Amino acid sequence: MNGAFRVPATRSHGLADRLTQLALATLLVLSSLQEASASLGVIEQAYELNRSQVQLPTTPEGGLAVRPCPGCRPVILRVNTATSWFASPGTRQPAGQAAVLAAFRVAATNPNTLVYVYYEPRTLRVKRVVLDAPAPRRAPRRAAEPAPARGQETQR
Repeated sequence: MNGAFRVPATRSHGLADRLTQLALATLLVLSSLQEASASLGVIEQAYELNRSQVQLPTTPEGGLAVRPCPGCRPVILRVNTATSWFASPGTRQPAGQAAVLAAFRVAATNPNTLVYVYYEPRTLRVKRVVLDAPAPRRAPRRAAEPAPARGQETQR
């Protein structure tokens, strides 16, 4: 055989060494990812509900009933004094339970009203409730009648 077609022995060992190192590095990365994913857990879940799917409690300590789907059984979540109540999404300061309940009653007729309920899955304790009620529509303004031109009177 011609020597031009042979691969030198030192080169094949270098390639094998590199492949071995790459395989070991890959195993190291995969094992560290597995350890990291094992330490991650769900700390919060949420429901996005329309008005008919939620029943808000009237007391600071009690049960909040949600029906996640039309055929689903109700789920009872616990609220307490640590539960935060927000009257609109994106606000930083809680409005309080009384304010959210009042806004919820006002928004009851609007089918676009949503309620977001964030809770701890292990304890079923509600962390926060956020009301998302669209602003009420204003009645359209009637166009003002044009003022009569100077020197002209209008007859009625």
